[in-house]
Amino acid sequence: MNRLKLVNAISEAVIPILGLVFFEWGIYFILLFYFIDLIATEVFVYIKVNKIIQFQKINFPFSLRYGRLIFNSILMFLVIIISQIAVYFIVPGIDFPKQIVAFLSYEEAGLPIPQGYILLPLVILGNYQQYKAMFVKTGAYQIQSWKNLIFSRRKALYIAIAGGILAIGLANLIALPGFVYVLVIVGVKFWLDFFND
Repeated sequence: MNRLKLVNAISEAVIPILGLVFFEWGIYFILLFYFIDLIATEVFVYIKVNKIIQFQKINFPFSLRYGRLIFNSILMFLVIIISQIAVYFIVPGIDFPKQIVAFLSYEEAGLPIPQGYILLPLVILGNYQQYKAMFVKTGAYQIQSWKNLIFSRRKALYIAIAGGILAIGLANLIALPGFVYVLVIVGVKFWLDFFND
């Protein structure tokens, strides 16, 4: 299981680093990639919680489970909003709609299809493969606590919110290059993917 987690964490870190080094992706470009993954991960948390509850035959009020999941989803949207504010201060004058269109219509050399048509299915497929390999095949759903899964995810979201607030503060105090923020984001994401249960 640790080997699978390590492979997953490394693969999630490699794409933004390659984009930063070889394709001149900026901080917002990389964040948009992470936003897609963030949303897909949140959807799979719902799926995992339902799988645990169905298998373990847990009986409790419907509102309790979904109330906690909805709170996590609100935190996820807060992460996205705070990240956008941070980018606004890190990259003054950024045109968000233009950057989103550029991200969705971006084409790599030799692949004449805009990545917007490829990236979303790939992220969903990656999350699904991770769900099957690390959750279903290992039997994690048989023993894992649905509450621990939700609270573990919530901890990661709190860390992301704190990081976004810290980035806003730093951007207002000192001018750091965008790649510094990217490396910190990738490092923290790697740590969360590997060490967060």
